[in-house]
Amino acid sequence: MSDGSSPQPLPSLAPDGAADPAPAPWALLAPAQRDDPQTDTAHADTAQAEPAQWDTWSDPSLLPPPSAPPERARSSALPIVAIVLSSLALAVSGLVLVLVLVLGGLAYLYGGAPYVMSDPVGGYSSMYTPGRVTDASGAVVTDVGTYDRPATLGEHTLSWPTVSGGVVEVTLTEVDWDADAAVAAVAADPANPPPDPSAGYVLATVDVAYTGPGGTVPTEDLYLCLESTSWASCHMDLDVVTAAPLRDIGALTDGDRATAIVALELAEGERGSALFSVETIDGEPLYLAER
Repeated sequence: MSDGSSPQPLPSLAPDGAADPAPAPWALLAPAQRDDPQTDTAHADTAQAEPAQWDTWSDPSLLPPPSAPPERARSSALPIVAIVLSSLALAVSGLVLVLVLVLGGLAYLYGGAPYVMSDPVGGYSSMYTPGRVTDASGAVVTDVGTYDRPATLGEHTLSWPTVSGGVVEVTLTEVDWDADAAVAAVAADPANPPPDPSAGYVLATVDVAYTGPGGTVPTEDLYLCLESTSWASCHMDLDVVTAAPLRDIGALTDGDRATAIVALELAEGERGSALFSVETIDGEPLYLAER
């Protein structure tokens, strides 16, 4: 029966005869969504499969590998070569200097005029300038002047050549074996010290002569010593002033002659074994004793 309104469509019938409610108008515009358990499970799996976010600052395995250190510059060999060459140059310079000194020393020792003599008296020719012994007549005596065969005091003269080509001669003309009182009484220096308690003073009178070119200064070029069994004394080691000190003799040149008195010490009771030794600055020592 019609009540005057628009006819309504009949509801569709479900297969089992129940009527399905009509869908809402906005449902027709929305995408179809199914309540599918599989779809929900897939979404869940997808969400779980998303990669986890890692803290790369706290995990060293995720940091980029460290970069290799820059290669060091290769050292050059030039400094080493320079050091080696400098060392060789210094070594060569040292050898040249030593050679010059040796040749200069030989020239100093043997560069003077030839000194005519026989064999060296004391056998020191390889180290010192050889000396010789002459008698009162000036003849060369070849068998005396050594420690074992000394020359004779007051009789023999000792001589050596000099580097300037001259000859210096020394003669011990007189010896005062008991000179304590004489040394103490020297007016030039009353403060002379007493001798060693176990020794006494000896005064030797020395005659020095020089011939030939050049010259000599006895206080610098001569060394006089007195030796015995248990004693040795040299004039340059004693601070004793005599009546005619050796230092008062100046330089001697060709034809000059001077006399000095030298103070020495000798152990008590050893006069019988006493030997005087005389040498120049570069000459071999020669020995004298009482006859």
